Amino acid sequence: MHVLGAYLFMAYDSMMLKALGLFVLGVVQGRCGWLMHEGGHYSLTGNIKVDRTIQEILYGVGCGMSAAWWRNQHNKHHATPQKLKHDVDLDTLPLMSFNALCSQRVKSPILKLWLRYQAYLFAPVSCLLVALGWQYYLHPRHILRTKRLSTEGVWLAVRHLLMYGVLFTGMSWTNAFLCHILYTCMGSSYIFVNFSLSHTHLPVSNADEYLHWVEYSAHHTTNICSNPLVDWWMAYLNFQIEHHLFPGMPQFRHPIVSPRVKKLFAKHGLHYDERPYFTCLWQTFNNLDEVGKAASEGKKHE
Repeated sequence: MHVLGAYLFMAYDSMMLKALGLFVLGVVQGRCGWLMHEGGHYSLTGNIKVDRTIQEILYGVGCGMSAAWWRNQHNKHHATPQKLKHDVDLDTLPLMSFNALCSQRVKSPILKLWLRYQAYLFAPVSCLLVALGWQYYLHPRHILRTKRLSTEGVWLAVRHLLMYGVLFTGMSWTNAFLCHILYTCMGSSYIFVNFSLSHTHLPVSNADEYLHWVEYSAHHTTNICSNPLVDWWMAYLNFQIEHHLFPGMPQFRHPIVSPRVKKLFAKHGLHYDERPYFTCLWQTFNNLDEVGKAASEGKKHE
């Protein structure tokens, strides 16, 4: 996909084909995120050192981000998904709020106005701002602080050399930067929106509330109904319940164990939450809208 996208962008003068090339590159940037995710869970080859190296290359060159930072944050999410003051994926202010309990103390009129329209801003505006903040501030800072310049720093440099020295060669700096913005916008919207389907519309648990491992997966995780297109589009992470139960399992194995997980949940009276893709997409954006309304009015939204 990288070769196809670069070819379409570089080999033709047609703006339509160049736009298609950027679109393909944006999608494959997101897919680098899916694959590096598996490397970060050490479920790609089964060799931790190899998986870490693959993750660093994929995330650094493919997304311009730090694999070590991601592992640190993502492990916290897996330990306590949707738990207040524990799950870092709930700590999204000021750009967005997925639950009114996270934004009930917002006082700024400007921030309230922003949150009121967060459902409309989420993709592409908020996704783009998050990605740029990660690429050019948070992740480079982490690389410097943890002394990873000789590994992750190199891959960030390779990414920018490929972009500005090869892909955007011959373009003005302004046009090259605008193309980079469009490329990042598409990639970040693709992966962040799809990641949000798995948890963000679900209730949260309180900081002093304790659930066991299976309850976290049952109460705070959603599966997206499987079909070949959705499985590819979401890289088998549409089986999010299975992924949270078995985070070290190769993702393509999730459909195999899914029937057994359903039987386990039925046996113990747990709800196996499975929703169609577009239904869950609507519910996710509707939740953003409802939470935004509640935040702008200073109310709690249940």
